[in-house]
Amino acid sequence: MNTLKILSLAGKIAGFVTALNAIPFIPQEYGVWIFAGASILKDAINRVGDLLDDGKENQSFKP
Repeated sequence: MNTLKILSLAGKIAGFVTALNAIPFIPQEYGVWIFAGASILKDAINRVGDLLDDGKENQSFKP
C-alpha cells in the first residue's frame, strides 16, 4: 500500500471517528470536514500527479 493511500485512509478514519462524536472536545462538524478534506486532497494529488507524469489524465500516476 502506498503512502498516499495510507494517509488518505488515516484521514478518513479520523474524520469518521470524529463525526461519530467519539472524541471528546472535538465538534462533530470537524469530522465531516476532515473526511471530505482527505478525500478531496487524495483526488487532487492523483490528478495533478497524473498531469505532471505524462501530461494526460489517464491514471498512469502511481505515487
